[in-house]
Amino acid sequence: MKIFNTYTSGDVVPTSGSYTALHSTPHRLVHREIYVEGNRFEACKLCPLGVIYRLEQSGLHRPVLVDLSREMQGA
Repeated sequence: MKIFNTYTSGDVVPTSGSYTALHSTPHRLVHREIYVEGNRFEACKLCPLGVIYRLEQSGLHRPVLVDLSREMQGA
């Protein structure tokens, strides 16, 4: 659910980047996690109301895979 640019456990990650995570119970301090676009935000087994995520820094890109065997043949 998107409210004020925040997301909750189970939502689809809209933009790759670093997200601040705030748990609904005080068992863990606010922390940052990196998520990739298209994945889902993680749930917490200890938080009955879930976790709230907020994008702090975007711009992480999906890794690019290079076929090195092709690169070596062209050299």
